Amino acid sequence: MKRLLILVPFIFQIQGCNDANATSPVPASEYEILHEAHYNEYANSTNKSFLVIKSQTDYEYELLKRTSEAIKTVNFEEETIVLIDMGIRNSGGHTIDIQSFTEENDYIRAKVILTLPGGNCSTTQAITNPFKLIKLKTTKDVLVTEELRVKSC
Repeated sequence: MKRLLILVPFIFQIQGCNDANATSPVPASEYEILHEAHYNEYANSTNKSFLVIKSQTDYEYELLKRTSEAIKTVNFEEETIVLIDMGIRNSGGHTIDIQSFTEENDYIRAKVILTLPGGNCSTTQAITNPFKLIKLKTTKDVLVTEELRVKSC
């Protein structure tokens, strides 16, 4: 009986380690990159921005500001599009990378890495405007965390 008394408090401690606010990664199958490019096809510069798109009209508007690619099928009753735009850059070598999408309570956290070319990197001297439109299989709100990295060459 003494052994049982010793184990019971230990079991409750272990159970308490399971955090109710724990995060879980969103499987790769739960998101899809619909459109991405390093250049704005229409030479219209867009500003650095992050946008959650929840309607067909908004999706078409944002896509048509950047490219002539065909609009893809999105069910906005079950899906959301996230637009990540680095805005106008004065050289090549800038990239957008998705580190992860994580489900946290009532929202999705997107961890994004924006990479800038280092001083020793050789880059094109062209105006670039990197962007990505990503479809998520959720209608939850999305919060973005950005990390800037300088690429060493």
